[in-house]
Amino acid sequence: MAKKQNLDMSGLLATKGQGSPANDAPTRPTDTEARIDEEANRRISESKTPSSEFVNLGFKVPKEFRHRLRKIAAHNDISLVDVLRAAVDLYEQHNIR
Repeated sequence: MAKKQNLDMSGLLATKGQGSPANDAPTRPTDTEARIDEEANRRISESKTPSSEFVNLGFKVPKEFRHRLRKIAAHNDISLVDVLRAAVDLYEQHNIR
């Protein structure tokens, strides 16, 4: 049985308020950037439909169809619901008179 070595672990813990991030840690946005993001999020949430007005559609789609929807949404930086809304609007324009 090997003899246990005493390891110096003092560098693993920091006194409150005196810690520092690791060299490879991602940086946080500045207060100004965070404020701009908050304002944008507030404008977006104000323009959205309240969640109490949403209902489940309750149907399943093939994996490939879901994949196509997700690719379209990601490419256009919009939600899946927005993709479906645009598709229904386009369908109505061309097929319902």
